[in-house]
Amino acid sequence: MKKNYITAIALKNAISKALSETKVKKINCGNNLYVRVNPTSSICTYIGRIYANSKDTTVTIGHYHDISLSKAREILSDLVKDKENKKSEPTTPLIDDFIWEWYGEKIKTYKAGSSRPKNLRSLIKIILNTLAGIRLDEINAKIVCTNFSAMNQTANNKHNAINILQMCLQNAYLKGIIPFNPLTDILKGSESPFKRATSNGFKWVDATEIKDKYFIPLSSTSLTNRVFYLLIMLTGFRFGETRLLKWSYIDFDKKLIVIPADAQGANKTQVDYYKPMSIQIERLLLNWHKITSKSTGDFIFESSPNRAICEGSFREPFKALTTNELDFHGIRKVIRTWLTSKGVEVNIAELTLQHDVRSKLEKTYNKYSFTEEVRLALQMWGDYVASQLPPEFLSLIKVKEESK
Repeated sequence: MKKNYITAIALKNAISKALSETKVKKINCGNNLYVRVNPTSSICTYIGRIYANSKDTTVTIGHYHDISLSKAREILSDLVKDKENKKSEPTTPLIDDFIWEWYGEKIKTYKAGSSRPKNLRSLIKIILNTLAGIRLDEINAKIVCTNFSAMNQTANNKHNAINILQMCLQNAYLKGIIPFNPLTDILKGSESPFKRATSNGFKWVDATEIKDKYFIPLSSTSLTNRVFYLLIMLTGFRFGETRLLKWSYIDFDKKLIVIPADAQGANKTQVDYYKPMSIQIERLLLNWHKITSKSTGDFIFESSPNRAICEGSFREPFKALTTNELDFHGIRKVIRTWLTSKGVEVNIAELTLQHDVRSKLEKTYNKYSFTEEVRLALQMWGDYVASQLPPEFLSLIKVKEESK
């Protein structure tokens, strides 16, 4: 018999004595089992102490008159084993902890200077505003639908946040942390409550309106911003490509901008892209190179050495000063539509925007680059844009003392 163990008879005598006293007494039955005796109510209760997960837990086992001492010991033993088994089982992490761990892994795949980490952080904050404190294995479609439906967020923000949550849970599933991804189909099908807001595509205006709806409203912005806004209109580059352009991509001798394949982002062409420069593009870059010649970094739009200017520095003034009729990607549609109206062949018009519409077979056998044809198309567009520029922008492409 273990130390401090008490027999059934000895326990009965101890309880009788305790009932005759005035204060509540706890009788030690051994091995963390006790009987709590309350003389006032004459209630005698078996209680046990269980140590698990660095905590002492007190449990009520039953009344003395209903359970024998041996049965009380058996029940406590089972409870201890149950707690110990649960202690040895890995605890599923909270979404708060796991999603930031996943974020740390995810951003390693992004290119330097990318705005994607900032956007991802914003979406994670939306997720945690409604799901913080929930374990991964507790998340299901019903909880997500209920909580996200009550959110004061746009349809697109809800859709994008759930998409990120879905990706995070898929990562947890692949790591064996949860048995399945409960949100696999939440964004699929016509019945999904979290569809993106419908639209007619990117916002754009007719080329005849770019002076009044683009250049004039943006004339009051900083010199850096005006160079950026003009360059994106002249080249048709995507917003991110323009913001992350580097001087090492510029070949003034051959009058080319060469964007390496690994700088074009996912789902873009997997070969280096050659953008021929119109006279306007060349003058703009030459003048800007002269102004920024003291900079030691490679980014054309640089906030500090080897760090590109943040996305908001260009987007926020644009959003504040222009109407809601045109967005940056819509500029590409403006260019493409104008080129078609001037009779430029489809293939050439598409190549000005880095779209190669040739079949796989044709690209395999036809290695002609169409560089000069694209240059001519961009020169036509550059001449038109120059005719629409107010003085604040026109000065950026005036012939100055060239310094490469």
